[in-house]
Amino acid sequence: MHGILLVDKPEGVTSNDVVRTVKRIVKPAKVGHSGTLDPAASGLMIILIGSGTRTLDYLNENRKSYRLLIRLGEETDTDDRDGTVIRTADPSGIGLDTIEDILKRYRGVIYQVPPHFSAIKREGVPLYKLARKGVFPELSPRKVEIFFLAVIRYEVPFLELEMMCSRGTYARSVARDIGRDLGVGGRLENLRRNACGDFRVEDALTLDQIQAGGRDALSTNLITLRAALSHIPDIEVSLSEIGRLIQGNSITLQRSRLPQPVPFANLSQRLFKVVPRTGDLLILVRPEPKASEIVICPIRVLDMRDDKPKD
Repeated sequence: MHGILLVDKPEGVTSNDVVRTVKRIVKPAKVGHSGTLDPAASGLMIILIGSGTRTLDYLNENRKSYRLLIRLGEETDTDDRDGTVIRTADPSGIGLDTIEDILKRYRGVIYQVPPHFSAIKREGVPLYKLARKGVFPELSPRKVEIFFLAVIRYEVPFLELEMMCSRGTYARSVARDIGRDLGVGGRLENLRRNACGDFRVEDALTLDQIQAGGRDALSTNLITLRAALSHIPDIEVSLSEIGRLIQGNSITLQRSRLPQPVPFANLSQRLFKVVPRTGDLLILVRPEPKASEIVICPIRVLDMRDDKPKD
């Protein structure tokens, strides 16, 4: 089995729990995911199955959408509800106009200090392991981008926001920093991931549906690799050229065979995919300009010939 499965993770379950559940059903196929959710968070997880585990760097999921609930007036060492309270204040005097003014600082490119309780590694050790030992190294801010941030509901002390952000943005840090800017502290109460790129939680299976439906439910809802990588344009080549690409060799084509006009200067920054009519292979390639021709270099060969999902 090869493809992408969308799962709606419930609260109280770890991301590894979700992977293990799917793995028991599809074994011996490999299983991975495109990004974790904290146990207290819910929502969309993108599960990679079989050759899908090799597509992580190529999925179009850089923009992630969340619904987050912030509790103002309380700060914890983990920046969420599971941590130890380290600061309290009264947020009752904070009005919506003040909140709206603060949110303007968070729209666009910002620099964010990640939580100490996170999987980011310092000298090979995850920060959360250091934090559990009482070690809190100084962390450098990381550049992220928030494309959309709006108030959904405000009932003191709870502030509910909708956010679309770049990959690597920590909702816990957003909650913490907004609380600090408001002068009362804040921490994340609840988080739900609604979308990653074009993948939406409305199209996901719940864990109950997966466990009840088993392999048939997964096969029916599996997204093919071609569909998952639909943002990468196709390029048509002959069977003999496919054979050379599979073996790791480059091929030379006339520029006119590109599916869309691309300036020569930008060619090496583009990816294309080769998909034989049988649909049991997918080859990611990168073109390089060579005089009036282009050299097509194989980047990754995804082999699905043992078992293939239907489009």
